[in-house]
Amino acid sequence: MLGRIIIIAVVLAVSGNADTLRMRDGSVVNGTFLGGTSYDIRFLVNDEVQHYARANVAEIVFGTGAASSAAPEAPRAAAPAPPVDPGPDIAGAPFLRGSNGYIPLEREIGTMSRGGGFYGMGAPVYRIQGSRSPVRVRQGDRLVFVVRLSSGGDPRQFQLYPLVSRMGYRQTQPGMGGTPQPLPVNIRKISDSVYEITPARALYPGEYAVSPASSNESYCFGVDY
Repeated sequence: MLGRIIIIAVVLAVSGNADTLRMRDGSVVNGTFLGGTSYDIRFLVNDEVQHYARANVAEIVFGTGAASSAAPEAPRAAAPAPPVDPGPDIAGAPFLRGSNGYIPLEREIGTMSRGGGFYGMGAPVYRIQGSRSPVRVRQGDRLVFVVRLSSGGDPRQFQLYPLVSRMGYRQTQPGMGGTPQPLPVNIRKISDSVYEITPARALYPGEYAVSPASSNESYCFGVDY
């Protein structure tokens, strides 16, 4: 995560692109997302770091956009080498890249069910609790997921699935041959064992999950208009 002084400078330079916390009690908090865990969300509000219990947060809406141009600097003898991206602190889990760091996705465990058919013998689908992810982005945002793998890990194991919202849960769509069909993605190595995963085409509003092929772990998010 960026240091406090750098965060404040970025916030001052960005106009109209604040992140938003929507609380379960209906209140709204505007500021800058700094990071979070399964229990705690850190938010920069009026130059002060505030902590919010994740259980009290209905959703997080992330602002996007480029910072305004700063005043021109004096010429430099040589441009510094770009920093090496070490990737997220946690290996094996995809994170959404935000303007101020990596944003954790909603982690859930999918359970296999049968998607209809006679006597419940339809194609298998995977269900996730809750009809809507609390992690939200806007349609048109450039989505970049970053994952740091252990040595020898294959980034192609991570697949992007569209989910259908039902009453109280989300599920994958039945696919041909009995296997849910992932959406196409592009994968790019950015440093040692760190990879970018981006959707190959724009995502429509709805619910989605990034999931490794060898696990039922599902890292969820939603796209809004």
